[in-house]
Amino acid sequence: MSDREVFKITIKPYGASYHCYPGESLLTASRNSGLTLANNCQKGECGTCKVKIRKGQIKLAPFMLSALSMQEIDADYTLACRSTPLTDVEILVEMSGWPDARFYPRKDKQD
Repeated sequence: MSDREVFKITIKPYGASYHCYPGESLLTASRNSGLTLANNCQKGECGTCKVKIRKGQIKLAPFMLSALSMQEIDADYTLACRSTPLTDVEILVEMSGWPDARFYPRKDKQD
């Protein structure tokens, strides 16, 4: 994998997206892009940053089972603070407010 490889993270149902570097968590990358996902402890202990993976693959770092159960993992949920992408990823998450228009893909520009 190249150090220059960047993964695209798409947030459904909003269609907003941001880029994530290898080894960077979904949560950190969202914050770096100016689009913050719900979060609290940022250590995998509270479950506030729980998202559903709709497409793609992630690597999940150690976390507390009180934050994410095995049943939730089986149902494709993960913790954004403890997940790093291995591919482009599409996540399903409810956000408190509509993402800023600057995060929407431009119609005149191809990714």
